[in-house]
Order: sequence, then C-alpha cells, then structure tokens
Amino acid sequence: MKELIHSNPELLITVVGIGGCGCNTINMLYENGLSEHVNLIAVNTDLAALNNLLVENKILIGENLTKGYGAGSNPEIGLKAAEESTELLTNALKKSDIVIITAGLGGGTGTGASPFVARIARELDINCLAIVTLPFESEGKMRMDFALQGIKDIQAPVHAYITLSNDLLLQGLGKSIGLFAAFNQSNEVLKNLLVSLVQMLTETGYVNVDKNDFSSILSYEGESILGVGKADTEELAFEALDQALNNPLVSIANIDTAKGIIFQLFCKSEPKLSTFNGLIAHIREKITNKSVLIVPGVTLDPSLSSEIEILIVASGIIPFSSESNSIKLTSAVDDDSSNHNLDYNQLTSDINETQSYTDIPAITRKLREAKPVGENNV
Repeated sequence: MKELIHSNPELLITVVGIGGCGCNTINMLYENGLSEHVNLIAVNTDLAALNNLLVENKILIGENLTKGYGAGSNPEIGLKAAEESTELLTNALKKSDIVIITAGLGGGTGTGASPFVARIARELDINCLAIVTLPFESEGKMRMDFALQGIKDIQAPVHAYITLSNDLLLQGLGKSIGLFAAFNQSNEVLKNLLVSLVQMLTETGYVNVDKNDFSSILSYEGESILGVGKADTEELAFEALDQALNNPLVSIANIDTAKGIIFQLFCKSEPKLSTFNGLIAHIREKITNKSVLIVPGVTLDPSLSSEIEILIVASGIIPFSSESNSIKLTSAVDDDSSNHNLDYNQLTSDINETQSYTDIPAITRKLREAKPVGENNV
C-alpha cells in the first residue's frame, strides 16, 4: 500500500490562540506547517504582539477599548474587548466543524476572552475543546486566582477542557532549567498536544477516529486529559498503555471517572488482533466507570521510532476533591458533580522525574520536523 495515511479535507478544524501564550502557540503551529491542515487564528488585544506573528489570520479585539495596547493583565478588560469584537469572532468561527481554544490563564486577554469565544462556538453549535495552561506558582497568587476563575468561566461553554500545569512540567524538567527554556517548553507541550489532536482527526488510518467519534467523546462534558506511551516491542504494548494512562500531562483529573475515551494505536507493523483487543480490555479494567465509551483507532506507520505508540484522550472526568485550598468546579452535565473541587495543591504532587512529561506521539514528531510553509493555505 503506497499511502497508509491520507488527509480528510472535508473537516474544518479551527484552532484559536487567545492572548500572549495562545498566540505564541498558534505561531509555533504555523511554523510547523499545521496551517495546511487547519484554520489557525491568533486573537489578542496587543497589536504589536499580533504584528510579530507569522500566521495570516489575526484578530485584534477591543480596538476601541484598549487602543491595541493590551488588557493590562486584567481579565475584565479581556472580556470586554472580546465583547466589543463579537462580530469579528463570530465570522471567524462560524464555518468550523470543531473549535479548539488554546490560552494561558492568569493574564488579561487569555483569561477574560477565552470563555467568551467558547460561548460564541456554543451558540453556533460547534464542538469546542479548550486547552489551557496554569501559570507557574512563582508568578504569584493573583495570577493563579485569575487562572482558577478562568477555569470556572470556561468550563460551562466548552464541551471539554484540558488543563496543563506549568509547575508540574517544571518538576518534570528539573530545577536547573532556565526561565526562558521553561516557558518555551510549556508552549512546546501545548503545541504538541494540539498537533496530536489535530492529526488524529485529519489523518485516516485502518481504524479511524473521525469527527463524529470525537463529538461523541466531547459530549461527555467536563475535564479531559491526554496521555502518551510507547514501547519498543509489541510484547511491551501494555506497558505503553500504562504509561499513557498514568502520564496524562495534566494533574487535576482522575481518569477512573472518565465517561468517554479515545484510544489511538500507532504501530510500525501489523499488530496482533489479540494485542489490540487486549489493550482495550486493559483500559476497561483500569476504569471504574464500566459503562465508559471507548472509541479505538489504529494507524500503521513504518517510520515510527518505536514499535508501538499509544495516544489516550479521555473526557467527562470529575476533578479531584479537596476541602482546603480549593475552588468549586461545576459540570455542564451532571448536577451531582458540583461538589467536586479543584485543588491547586494537587498540581504540585510528587512526580517520577525520570519519566518524560514532554514525550509526544511519533506522528506529532514527524510534523514538528516538517519545514515551515511559506504561505498560509487556509
């Protein structure tokens, strides 16, 4: 077979980067050629920052309010700026099949505008996933408070959300990493996560995860997580699955409560049927919710660096509970989940520092190695 994987040109995925962190991620996606597959949009209140981006589709929000000088780290200004530019944002999203919002929470534009953009997607009846980062603890309590409030604000309009902890990432990287390198690595992880999701949706394998499958998983509204694992031999495939289940790149989630799971298997050569079935059965054994919906996908890629790579996306997750240092999170689906709390202390729980929190699927690494495109074809 000359072509093992081919694109799905009919699916329009719009990735919206909001604020400084979100726009930096969008620019990284553009530099890695993702604009050939999806619609990339940068949204900011800072005109100078937008002008420095390579991506073609840029939206300056709140031009009359901020005069293009930013939101001043004030989420209320970020929200008002988005409200002022409702028509621009609506026109940018309205033809999309899926909207993925990416932002760093804790500042003004990303924290304030992201929930509003999510509400626009909801009103347009577009499946919407948010992938957001929490600030480093060193950035101060005020920014963390803003970020936690941002999570509360965005979880109602989005179908699902994934939270990445910069402090958790820092622990995995070690204390000797430089400041700029830490921020760059945070953006890199966020970019890799986005690329993985986009590639899964736009590339067709032997057993395909398509838009409707993704929509079914997103219908279980709540927190989502992503995990990656790999193995050098098929016999070690179950170890790769355990890596994916136990190393989700996020910290405020309990996968045992997941209501929907996408299981994507990348393999260098044809796997045994018993391996494929056994991996899915192993997932069911790990999940306490025995009625969980599992959507499997299989892609054969002879260029893989390892024999087996596994991508797990789980949704409908109830956040960990805590009675202290917490903020209540409400679910858009289950009334009984309103008593579960978001615990910031959980973000700094012990980590096995020998395990890589920046490891990504090979299909993502291949896209990272692609040369930047000269033109935006979207």
